[in-house]
Amino acid sequence: MALTIADVEKIARLSRLSLNEEEKNNVLGELNDIFAMVEKMQAVNTDGIEPMAHPHEVPLRLRDDAVTETDH
Repeated sequence: MALTIADVEKIARLSRLSLNEEEKNNVLGELNDIFAMVEKMQAVNTDGIEPMAHPHEVPLRLRDDAVTETDH
């Protein structure tokens, strides 16, 4: 999905941003790069892969649930 300058102008208007032509072109390139990366990620076969809550499988360090201050 490739965006156009008209799309960037609409997004800028909805975001209440004032962009000059150079900024519009920069944003257009950056947004199209993001969409291209998302398309590549969606093309990866993830069948049989279990979702992870966190990218690193480490136990969380939790503190003891103890009262440390009195109620004022």
